Amino acid sequence: MENITTSKKQTAQVRLDELIEVLNTTDPILATEIDIKFLKKNYYSKSGVSSFRASGGNKVMTTKFLEDIEKALPFLNMEWLIHGFGNWLNEWSPKQKKDYIIKSDWYKGKPKSASPESENLCHSQKSIDQLLKNGTDANFKIILRSKFATTYATGSRLRSDINKALCKRVRELRMSRDPKESQTYFAETTMGENRGIITNVESFRQNPPIFFIKKLKEKCSLDLNNKLSYDWLIDGVGEMFIEQRNLPLPDMPAKKPTKDNKVDKDLCNRIDNTREGLGKSKTSFAELLDVNRSMISAMAGKDKRQNPTTWFLSRLKERVNDNNKVLSYDWLLDGVGPQYIEDFSISETSSYAMEKLRKEIERLKIENAELKIENVELRKG
Repeated sequence: MENITTSKKQTAQVRLDELIEVLNTTDPILATEIDIKFLKKNYYSKSGVSSFRASGGNKVMTTKFLEDIEKALPFLNMEWLIHGFGNWLNEWSPKQKKDYIIKSDWYKGKPKSASPESENLCHSQKSIDQLLKNGTDANFKIILRSKFATTYATGSRLRSDINKALCKRVRELRMSRDPKESQTYFAETTMGENRGIITNVESFRQNPPIFFIKKLKEKCSLDLNNKLSYDWLIDGVGEMFIEQRNLPLPDMPAKKPTKDNKVDKDLCNRIDNTREGLGKSKTSFAELLDVNRSMISAMAGKDKRQNPTTWFLSRLKERVNDNNKVLSYDWLLDGVGPQYIEDFSISETSSYAMEKLRKEIERLKIENAELKIENVELRKG
């Protein structure tokens, strides 16, 4: 996707999808860029850029929209977007690239310098200046991706942007249905939900809500013994379906939040039980997970105000374990099965290592026996 030279058969709507992908961004972020930074109005933030995407409304781009996006993204080659000529990035001089970045609010909001161990190449003005120094397109693209991706929640290292990999797995699950199901059929018949939620998830406009994650397992498992794997769905680990013969069904089916009942209190209670089981205060638990304490308080306080995100659940499973056992998503989300389960990746590695060690011991035994025979023959000689 670095040097996109688009086929004439592709449309501007497809190329808009490609642009969003290559910038590692979402259409709401582009809509905000158009609205707030340049036009000072509130049209696109309501309707979204999505209506002009091939994966969204697939509408013909209006002249006004093309004018607006050109103002908002001056680095974008409009000949590429409209006609498919050349590459997506304009041929800018190093000075043009530098001026665009250092005049942006995004750059001005960065600290002048930051911790050297930061994994983000654009963590400070100094690091961005270093990338801009040689003026290459490659470095400029790195900066653009960072600028247009709301990657981390404020004050933590917990991602808050669209989990595209998860969204893709939701689509993969739908496409694996036999016979294959359209978005409408899958949403309305299989899941009992509005088509909009599937469209939004598969178009990277929203992350699947927690209730929807739970409902996917409930509705899309093969049978009572072979069920959809939360590990595959949330983290992309293992197979799509796994054998869970002894796993009981949840006490209650997954339900969409209502106006009066927005928070999954049972899930939040299990998160708080996990914290208490570790003997952690809310502050030390937040430090363990590298998130804001306010996030923990919102989920685990007396007045539970928000549901965890899928990013939070992944972080929780990554950081919390018990004697090489990991938190079970089935317990966490549905309250079924043991709280901690064996980490199969560790057990498989351990089994492999033990088998390798056993073979090495056998080899040494044989070698030792052969040496003893040789010594006896030498003595006889």
